[in-house]
Amino acid sequence: MKTEISRFCGMCAQALEPLPNALDAAAKKFESRADALGEVLTPLHEIRAHLRSLTDKVRDQQAYLLIFGPLKSGKSTLMNAISGSYVSEVTSLPGYPCLVFVRNSEEPCFSTTRYNGRESVFSDKSLLSEVVADAHRTLVEQIRAAESRGETFDPRSSFPEAIRRIDIQLPVPRLAESSTVLVDTPGLYSRMNFGYDVLTREFRESAACAVFVVKTDNLFLEQVFAEFNQLLGLFSRIFIVVNLDAGKRDLAPDGTLRPSAESEHPERVIEAFTSLSMTGPLRDAYTAGRVRIHAVDLLGAASEFITGSAEPSRHRAAFDAFLQDLTDYLNSSDYTLEFVRDSLRQARNLCGEAAAAASHGAVGELGRQQRERKETMAALNAQIAAVDRLCASDWGRMFHRLHEAHERQVTELIRIRAAAVREEMRTALHAWFEGGESLADLCALHWNGLLVGAELKLADEIRSQFKARVAEENLGLEIPDSVRAEIQTAGFELADIGHGVLSKLKAPVGSALPAASIPAESVPVRKTWVDWLLVRTQRRVCVRVLGPEGASALPAQEKTRRFHEPARAALDAHLERIVSTGFPPAAEKYAADHRLEYARAVAAEIGRRLRASRTALAAELAQLQKLADADGTVLAAAAELEAVSLRAIEAIEELAKAEGVVFGALPTEAAAVLPPPEKTDEEPGSELIPEAVPVAAVPPELAPAQFEPGQPE
Repeated sequence: MKTEISRFCGMCAQALEPLPNALDAAAKKFESRADALGEVLTPLHEIRAHLRSLTDKVRDQQAYLLIFGPLKSGKSTLMNAISGSYVSEVTSLPGYPCLVFVRNSEEPCFSTTRYNGRESVFSDKSLLSEVVADAHRTLVEQIRAAESRGETFDPRSSFPEAIRRIDIQLPVPRLAESSTVLVDTPGLYSRMNFGYDVLTREFRESAACAVFVVKTDNLFLEQVFAEFNQLLGLFSRIFIVVNLDAGKRDLAPDGTLRPSAESEHPERVIEAFTSLSMTGPLRDAYTAGRVRIHAVDLLGAASEFITGSAEPSRHRAAFDAFLQDLTDYLNSSDYTLEFVRDSLRQARNLCGEAAAAASHGAVGELGRQQRERKETMAALNAQIAAVDRLCASDWGRMFHRLHEAHERQVTELIRIRAAAVREEMRTALHAWFEGGESLADLCALHWNGLLVGAELKLADEIRSQFKARVAEENLGLEIPDSVRAEIQTAGFELADIGHGVLSKLKAPVGSALPAASIPAESVPVRKTWVDWLLVRTQRRVCVRVLGPEGASALPAQEKTRRFHEPARAALDAHLERIVSTGFPPAAEKYAADHRLEYARAVAAEIGRRLRASRTALAAELAQLQKLADADGTVLAAAAELEAVSLRAIEAIEELAKAEGVVFGALPTEAAAVLPPPEKTDEEPGSELIPEAVPVAAVPPELAPAQFEPGQPE
């Protein structure tokens, strides 16, 4: 039998070997995205915890023996008796809702595992005691806080830092010889009752045997066995140990004290229990041999084992009978078959749940987000590349058509405005002939003002025409199709640039025209007979009449007498010269400067915005890349976990085929822990034995039907 189990355990352990590391890696990565994967972490930690028990079992061919019962029933004493050592000091450390695993080890070692998967290792049990005491106080606070909020406390979601398991390794030769792991549970029916299904799930799936310890005084209490029928759906073999009190005394008729009936005739206690108290599924299981009952003075037996007493006693014989019954079952072919079948079933279910956790909807949603993120990143890279090409574009060359069109408009504006100012200046000249102003006054007081006004008005018209042209032609840019495509790819907006630039361009604050002036000697005023008589030259006559630089005032009569047709023609020629040689060049220069300043400002603003856009796009890309890298490792861990789980399922199914084990359907969700079925009007406990799930056991993996932690015994 050992050879058969050894062969099977080796192959099963080999099939499961890659899974723990994949689970650990996935859990670690999932924790980094707990905001998105919080609902997956809880079942993932459950799977890790259950897989740990399974791998320990198949690796070391361990038999798990679950010991449970009411508070102060003698569970710790039974553990001492089975171990042949005083282990209850450490097993009763936690009055805390968790399971305590006790196994043999050459060196003492103590560890705690929390619901979030965090494990802490201690070299001294006193440190463990302190940690558990602190954890107990914190747990009470968390439970009360949940109750005050009207919530049902669940450590997996309400307080993942709660301890779910304590492992104690001590030198215990008896446990080493039998490859047995004792699993201690807090007493039933205590106040802190939660998480029973979570804590004992691996035992329900492996369906090993269990030991239920109950004192004689409680044997006939209905409450003690209220939940017992549930155990019949969990374990293929249950041993009820009735803990006798050998020192108990009854009052004799003569008033003396004599040994109690339970100590003198324990078989009568068992007979009364089986004949009077057993009903329904419990009686059926007892009749079928699935429930075995032993009455033992555990305190006396444990004392004899620990002290090494060699004298046979009734206590020792009763305990030996119980131990032999337990050993016979664990060495039976039935147990071997159950060990193989249920180990394979549990392994396959855990692998299926691991694969389901790896492909959970939250992981799928993270993958969808990652795909969208990568699409966004690809678009951002394309945008950045387009922005880089736009930065390298020669934007100045794209204003060529704008310049040509505006030049034509300016030429026409100059022509119109020159004609208008020319007429205004002629009108001013005619008025000058009627007044007494000097020739210099004509230029300074009339013509210069008209010219400056015309110049400013022309500048306004040039700006208005330019603005309209810019608005009509997309900033005035002649954008090639290739550049237009880059702008669209980059998501770059040009629309508001032109208006902003134009609003900042300065209007002329002074005249760019040269001051109008007429040299006095250039006007051929008429000579009088005196001028002829004195032989005055034309130049001397002009200076004498008009004054130096034309500054002498001239009455209208003098102007009529002196300015005949040639003089008037000369003044008109000067007017034409002033308009045609001074006015157009200034306007053209202003228009050209305006266009150039605009083109430079637009190109500079485009460059600035492109650089700002690239910086923003690069920052967004870097942030997305950071998230993509982080989520990539999470998704890679999930993919690896799924692949490892599926390969493990294939290996387990191949092993099952060789062992002749037939499976049902795999779990479709990583539900981790499902609530127990609700009771119906059927006979109590009947609903807990699903037809499709065998009730037999695997190596001893045991668990009580309801977990209610209590105080140390």
